Formats: sequence, structure tokens, C-alpha cells
Amino acid sequence: MDRTWYTRLAIVLLVALGCLWLLVPSYYSFFVLDRADRNNMKKLDEVLPAWSPGAKYRLSLGLDLQGGIHMVMRVDTRTALMKRAERRALQMASWVTTKKLGEVSSSTDPEKLLVTLTAKDPATMDAIEKELLVTFEDFTKESRNGAALVLRLNDAQVDYFMNEAVDQAMLVIRKRIDKWGVAEVDVRRLGSDSIQISLPGQSDPEQAKELIGTTAQLEFRLVDENPEIFKTLHESTPPDAASGITLVAGRLPDDDGSAPPVPFLVGTDREALAAYVKGKAPEGKQILLHCVESENGKSCVKYYTFLVGKDVPLTGDSLTGADATQNPQDNSVQVNFQFDAQGAADLDNLTGSNVNKRMAIVLDENVVMAPTIQERISGGSGRITLGRRGNVQERLKEAQMLALALKAGALPAPVTTGEIRQVGASLGDELIKKGALAAVVGLLLVVLFMAIYYRLSGLIADVALILNGALIFGGLALFGATLTLPGIAGFVLTLGIAVDANVLINERVREELLAGKSARTAVDAGYDRAFWTIFDAHVTTLIAGFILMSTGTGPIRGFATSLIIGIIASLFTSIVVTRLITTWVVHGRNAQTVSI
Repeated sequence: MDRTWYTRLAIVLLVALGCLWLLVPSYYSFFVLDRADRNNMKKLDEVLPAWSPGAKYRLSLGLDLQGGIHMVMRVDTRTALMKRAERRALQMASWVTTKKLGEVSSSTDPEKLLVTLTAKDPATMDAIEKELLVTFEDFTKESRNGAALVLRLNDAQVDYFMNEAVDQAMLVIRKRIDKWGVAEVDVRRLGSDSIQISLPGQSDPEQAKELIGTTAQLEFRLVDENPEIFKTLHESTPPDAASGITLVAGRLPDDDGSAPPVPFLVGTDREALAAYVKGKAPEGKQILLHCVESENGKSCVKYYTFLVGKDVPLTGDSLTGADATQNPQDNSVQVNFQFDAQGAADLDNLTGSNVNKRMAIVLDENVVMAPTIQERISGGSGRITLGRRGNVQERLKEAQMLALALKAGALPAPVTTGEIRQVGASLGDELIKKGALAAVVGLLLVVLFMAIYYRLSGLIADVALILNGALIFGGLALFGATLTLPGIAGFVLTLGIAVDANVLINERVREELLAGKSARTAVDAGYDRAFWTIFDAHVTTLIAGFILMSTGTGPIRGFATSLIIGIIASLFTSIVVTRLITTWVVHGRNAQTVSI
């Protein structure tokens, strides 16, 4: 035996041992841990031996094999369009001022997607109109009445923005789930405005809804310092005595700084208070509520009303990061956040021009806090303090969930849960048993056929076939792939492809023997001449697998992953492993014949 044979033997042994090593976390996950802890990475790391790879290399099962949560979320694309029209109106007014074309005020009709710009000096409107229509191409002119220009979001952009809203929602949902730590997630578009989500191994639908479904719209708005509307409303339309709504005209004795400017309304029933103030805000203003939490931090004991500007000068769209921290001195919990360059500039302008005024930090139409702007905030960093009440650990968990949602990004529009169901793990067990049975039966039949038909050469191919299976599972574990039912089908298919390669080699060796060549020459010639046929067949199948991987979703990607890894393993075992063993049998033992 020459030196290259021993080199190839060392490579094969290292690969085989490496695959077995990679499968150690999978063995402990499926056969050592309880089923309930199968997806608990922390517990898996605790039971793994010190020499084992980490828990992240365990084989993961898809939703069809281990159960989990199936959700369908619907995106309110109409709201996305309305918010876009409102933002564009503010951008137009700001752009006119920046270009020094004049001074305009803006208003919107969100339902009709109309933006009205009114020039302070009617003489400037001709120039403003000309430049606006060139710069803001997503709007077309609806009408012009002296100093007032009405623009409409054009139909092509409406379709584009609706599709974009769904695509952006899908991207945000993927990011949130990734940061949540849920593996093997499948997020795909369903129809024109829905998203289908599969969360394997998850068992808490409410937690999934809380993380995925919340819009997490972070906004910064200026607070009206003289909300006399609440006093007028309370006097002109007194609330029902049973509603618990009262007017606060002076500073509260227990005010910790979270109370709004007086006068304001307070109520214990959110729905009743929201219904009472609905539609009562002055033009250009909006009434929002603030929750005053109980001592344990688990519920709201009362609600305050805030009168804020309807315009949103700064949103959380420019957020680049958020994290939850705890102040050990007073046990307060806060969420620190950072803006990108544009967001930092907007925050700098907003705070610089409104020093000593209150700014409401609004999350999902709820006022989280309304601090007074003490000075210009530069650098793009800020924080939301969640308070000191309640259990610190629970408050910190709440802050972490908030930071998680903000860090993953804000959804472009509200989403609602159209369907949510929990897939039972018992179905997964049944599929695993049937899939495993199919794979084992198929493998045994192939092994038996090869051993009977090709004798010793067939047994060598069987050894390579078993190693091929270990390589596939090891490869799936190495790349963190998910094993699904279609993935098992891909595994079975690659076993057939691996056998096909050995059939080509054995038949080619037979032809060389029938031509009168010696055993050694026939083996070498058989492998050499069959190589390009096997290589071409594997490469073409590999290309198909990569196409399925790049264009497919969900089960298709699971099938493609198993197929790609299986093709590479098949090429290695048929060309390297079987030749290594056959060379030892024929060359190393100076055999005069080949059992084939």
C-alpha cells in the first residue's frame, strides 16, 4: 500500500469520527433529556459531556415532527398607507422650507390618501407645485385652489406600498423571532395581506402573539401644556357617575412626575375613559392614555389622559439598538435605545427647539412617559424608564421583551391574529415513527440487494451507505439545519443516489474484468472511468438542490437541505470510501479476483 492510501484512510476516519462527534448533542437531546426539555438549550448544555460540541449543533425537528404553533397574521395595509400619507405630508412641508420656496402648512385626508398643502403666500404656490411634483413622484395633482394644492397618492404607489407593507412585516417578524431564540421558524406570505408563521417546539400561543403581533410603534410627540379641553369636556358633558371618570384640576399628592399637565381626566376603566374622550380632541391634537401600574406592576390601577400633538416629528423607524438594564441603586428598570444618523439629527432638532417642554414617549398609542426636555439631546441615545414598582425580575423581563420588540424593528402597520393553533406533539411522534420506519426499511432492502447481487463489492458499498447516512445527519447538525418530513424524504432519496453511484462503479469493474484485465487493473480502470459519470450526475442534482434552496420555503427548503448534504456525502463515500476499501482488498491482499 502506498503512502496516499494511508492519507486517504486518515481523512475517512477523521470525517467519520467528526460526524459521530457532531451527533452527540442530538443523542443527548433525543435519548437523555425529557421530551419537555428537548428544546431547552440551557439544560442540554448542562448534561452534555465536556468534550462534546455545544447544544447549538443538535439536530432540530420541524413543526411537522415535534409539534408547535401555527399562526396566520393579517397586516392592516390600509393603515400603512394612511400613515405613509401623513408622513409624506410632513416631509413635503419640511422640504419646501428647506428649499426656501416659501412656507406651507400641511393636512391630510388619510381615508382618501390626500395631502393638502396651503401656502402662506399664494404667490409662491406656482413654484412650490412645480418642484413638488418633480420631487415627490409618488403623488399626483388632484386639484389646485389658489394657495391650496391637493395631492393624491397614485394608484401604482398604492399597490407598491401595500406589498411593501406585507414584505416589511415579514422581515420584522423574522427578526423578532430570531432574537427571541426560536429556531427553524417558517415565515411565508399568504395571499395579498396575510403572513403564515410556524414555530416548532413552542407551546405558549399567547407569548407568541405578544411578541409577534405587537406593533411596537415607538413615537415621540410634544405634550400640550394647557389641556383646557378636558375641563371643558367634563363641564359640558359630565361623565356617567358609574364610569369612575373624574377631573383633576391640581397637582396630585402622590405624583411621581408621570402625571400629565393639569387639568386632566383620570379613570379606572380604560375602555370607558377611551370611549368618553373619543373624537373630542381639538384639530391637530390627539388624546392618548397613560397606565398607572399597581404596586406589583402586573395591572393598571388607573389611567390618565394626555393631550399631544397629532403630528409625529420622530418615530422609532430609525432605531438601531435597544437593551434593558437595571439601576442597582433604586431598582428602576429602563430600556436604552440608540438612533441612526438621521434619527439622531431629528432627535437633536426636536429637543433643541423644545427645551423645557414635555415630550411624550408613545408606544402603540399609549404614553409610556412624558419627561420634560431639560436640554438638547445630541448623539442619538435615549431611554425609557419603566419605574421601580413591582417585582424587579418581572419588571426586567418586561423591559427585555420591550427592548426585543424595539430592537427587531417596528411593524409598518398593525397586525391581527387571523388564526392560531397548537400542533400536537403526538402527531409529530407518529410522523417520526413512520418516517424512520420507511427510511430503515428502504435502507435494509438496499443493503440486502447490494450484498446478494454484488457480493463482497456489495458489502463494501453497504458500509459506505451506512457511513453516508451518518455523514448526512452530521452535516445537518453542523449547519444547524432542520429535519422535517420532506427532509426525511430527501435523506431516503440520497441513499438511492449513493447506491446508484456504486452500481455504476461495480458494473464498470465487471466490464473491465470481462475484457480480460487483471483484478487490480480492472478496479483502477473501473473507478477512473466511472468518476466523471458519477461527478456529472451528482453536480447536476446538486445544482437542482441549490435552486430549490434559494427559491423554496418551508418544507421545500428542508428537502433541499437534506438533498444537498446527501449528494456531497454520496460523492465522498462512492469515490473515496469504497475505493479505499476495495483498494485494500485487491491491492493490499494481492487478490487475483474481485468478488463482484
